[in-house]
Amino acid sequence: MNGVASGHPKREISLVHPDTSSDPNFECRDQEFNEYYRVGCHSDMEAGLNRTWVCGDGRGGVLGYLSIAAAHLRPDRDPALQGMGYGNIPALLIGYLATDKNHERQGVATGLLTWALGEAIRMSKRVGCRIVMLNPVDDPEIRRFYCNRGFRYLPVRDGEADVCYIDIQGKIKAQ
Repeated sequence: MNGVASGHPKREISLVHPDTSSDPNFECRDQEFNEYYRVGCHSDMEAGLNRTWVCGDGRGGVLGYLSIAAAHLRPDRDPALQGMGYGNIPALLIGYLATDKNHERQGVATGLLTWALGEAIRMSKRVGCRIVMLNPVDDPEIRRFYCNRGFRYLPVRDGEADVCYIDIQGKIKAQ
């Protein structure tokens, strides 16, 4: 499925094809994310672990990417999630989300995030999916980015990683 990133008709979101190489010009500020895009996403997709999507500029260049996979969140991580009567809450996990450093603060990450939320809502109509979650890198600016877009931040607890999540149930009912 292809999509257009929020309000930018020349920005198209498409699935990375496992048999093609990644854009060698893509460079974000985090070397781990660069390496994942160039090498890791292909092997993870071949193994069926996730799907990586790119936001292209319409000329073959990559402005940003994200990887998504199925996951779950234990409701005891946040009192707001307790009382659902369900063991683990089904989720869409954003594994990686990165923007090319030459295109930061131009709406690429927000467009990819908006697209992922839309995918989660569409997916929830076919299979259980209540939340979208991620494990943010240890960076207050990154956490603020997600919290400013409606995500709740749950700090590290009992050896579990920190989590940002958003409950999409209200968005599902609105559609």
